[in-house]
Amino acid sequence: MTEIHEQLVIPDELIVANSTNFEEKLAEFAAVGAAGLHAIFDFDRTLTVKKPGSQDEVTTWHILREHLPEGGQVEYQKLFEKYRALEISGEMSQDDAVEWWSSILNLFVEYEIDLSAVEETFLDRASIRPGTAELFQLFADSGIPTIILSAGIREVIDIWCRKYGIKPSLVLSTALTLDSENKISGWQRDTLIHVLNKSESTHPELSAIRARRPKALLVGDSLDDASMAAGEKDVIRVRILDPRADETATEQEERKTFEKFDALIRTGSLRPLEKLVEIII
Repeated sequence: MTEIHEQLVIPDELIVANSTNFEEKLAEFAAVGAAGLHAIFDFDRTLTVKKPGSQDEVTTWHILREHLPEGGQVEYQKLFEKYRALEISGEMSQDDAVEWWSSILNLFVEYEIDLSAVEETFLDRASIRPGTAELFQLFADSGIPTIILSAGIREVIDIWCRKYGIKPSLVLSTALTLDSENKISGWQRDTLIHVLNKSESTHPELSAIRARRPKALLVGDSLDDASMAAGEKDVIRVRILDPRADETATEQEERKTFEKFDALIRTGSLRPLEKLVEIII
């Protein structure tokens, strides 16, 4: 372990809360290597980034919202204002989250949103974050499972992955029901993932992977993403600090990040993670 520890160099552009603690954790990961590692990613604003000229919000949900008629958008906005305030303040309960996600999904069903049009808009405006393709290829070459755990829509994630050649081992996200014209006719309630149940512990498929591969690299953009994997010493948590219009990138936000994450990236690129994984494997 000492020999491994002496060879560790924290990648440039990876800002860590405590370099000594991070190096110790990294040494534990390196001692286990690829055979004991898996990676968990959020999707929107973690693997995706808006294309130049696009509006600030290019998440799955905001693109879907744009395809609602005017009346539906008014209903959507009322729900957003009610529950987003709870999310930002940290006061949102599990029941609140289920009600928020379910109410919006029901709007998409009520107005029979054309998913083909949604996917076209999404691909036109949401690009791939720099370094993502290379990172996923490194995981694939090393036999390390990659999981996308998202509170978005599985069908949209799938088409984005095909567009950019990203091949995750597993995608966990809310699944829709579509009619013969590819319009949303329902959603599968047993697949519902929202911001507060994005956790390995609530998904048997992830628990099984964790049992075989105890070390987890977790990557997300929001503070809540830190809970996608449980534990402290066996999880390296990295936050992509890419604030939304109603968020800030202040020193206070950095302090809040380090209460839950081991490191953060401000550059907008996942390339520092490629270097980190190379050290581990």
